[in-house]
Amino acid sequence: MIAEILVPGLAFGSLYGLVAMGFNVLHRPTNVVNFAQGELIMIGAMVMALSPIGRLPWGLAAAGAMAIVALVALVEERVAVTPVLRRSAHAAGWVITTLAFSLLLAEAAGRLWDDQPGAVAPPWPLSLDVHEVAGVRFSSYQVAVVGTAIAVVLLLGRLDRSRMGTALRAVAADRDGARLRGIDPTSLTRRSFLLGGALAGFTGVLAAPLLLASVTMGLGLLIKGFAALAVGGIGDNRGVLVAGWLLGTVEAAGAAYASPGSQSVVLFGAMLLILVIRPHGLRGLAVQRHV
Repeated sequence: MIAEILVPGLAFGSLYGLVAMGFNVLHRPTNVVNFAQGELIMIGAMVMALSPIGRLPWGLAAAGAMAIVALVALVEERVAVTPVLRRSAHAAGWVITTLAFSLLLAEAAGRLWDDQPGAVAPPWPLSLDVHEVAGVRFSSYQVAVVGTAIAVVLLLGRLDRSRMGTALRAVAADRDGARLRGIDPTSLTRRSFLLGGALAGFTGVLAAPLLLASVTMGLGLLIKGFAALAVGGIGDNRGVLVAGWLLGTVEAAGAAYASPGSQSVVLFGAMLLILVIRPHGLRGLAVQRHV
């Protein structure tokens, strides 16, 4: 029974961790939590499932979905984020503007596609066929999703150690001070939204075979990704992946031992307990403020 919980928990938890990583990519240069992230992921899944692009070879289709979502994210940056940051780097108006952009995306998707879920086949040679090894049941696609999430963490860690990553840390610490040092925060914000949009599109591509592509899938992934972000710690990609795995496993256990209808209650109860014990996240440390 434990093995049956662990495998789907890790697979779905990897998706939640990827959602949280997308939050981190966009948060670093802006201090903005993008509440349209779930709808960006939904668009990636829907493009893969129900558009002519989805009929291309899997690699080309995935690249096309990522490019489209990256462009949509860039539009969001231009109309919903930069105008707010231009007035004040510490303003919280982005809460409303990113939510508004999310609603616009959901409305546009509802007009473009119907509400019937679309199936997406995994890329060859992966499949959703269940195999059993030493009593553990899993599909090759579930294993690939977990491995892909780990690879994304490593790639983002390498980016963080690059020159661009150093500039992003400077902007995150002091946007105006970074500008005085010759760093262009607007350009870095634009690049981050392109990267975050591409990651959201890729997350949608990965999620489609497991969840089915649907215009309603964005909200659920947004909430669970945000939960992984809160538990893992903002800015900590390794922490949010571990948190995603933990929350995915707890969710699977809730469905197995309680009922499918109770899994959300179990999930958010566990999140509340973790945050009471570790208010700064699983790997987070309290930050001292010097005045």
